[in-house]
Amino acid sequence: MSKRLLSAFFIIAALAVSALIVSAQDTDSQPPVPCSDYDKEVLRVPKAASTKDENGDTVYQIMGNESWRRTDLEVKRGQTIEISADGVVRWAPDGIEKIDVTPDGTRPPYRDGWNYYHFPYPEAGMGSLVMRIGKGIYPIGAHRTLEAEDNGFIEFMVNDDKLDDNSGYFSVRATVTDRTSLDPRTTAKKN
Repeated sequence: MSKRLLSAFFIIAALAVSALIVSAQDTDSQPPVPCSDYDKEVLRVPKAASTKDENGDTVYQIMGNESWRRTDLEVKRGQTIEISADGVVRWAPDGIEKIDVTPDGTRPPYRDGWNYYHFPYPEAGMGSLVMRIGKGIYPIGAHRTLEAEDNGFIEFMVNDDKLDDNSGYFSVRATVTDRTSLDPRTTAKKN
């Protein structure tokens, strides 16, 4: 019995030594680079596809079958954002209610439905355009002007709980202005 125990000990010791050798070989010689929370936020949300229109303004394509997509627009709390959108998204397979929607979407999800709380913004129209800044989510539709309640990048998606059966996209334009730059009292103080 002691031979068996001794054999088991040597097998375990050999496995432990080989695991140490393998982990030492896998160790990267470069020291880890610290990543700020800002970098993590930017990296976790993929960037939206975009083009330039005839005026040189950026137009973001928000695909119906993709989750949140980040724009290049970073806002601070209190800044005013004006958004306009057009396009058509098919938010469900054929045979289920109205399926082709504009950025305004169709009726909100049924409150007693199993999927109500799975929508990014349950009170907004199904298939409508919604926006996120930091932790705040806003219903947008075809046109909306609002004040940012949080700091962060502007992100968009289609208000749906199941994205993989969607198709089409919304073309979205967003303009950010600083409310204080529009206030004559603030401008007078700067001069």
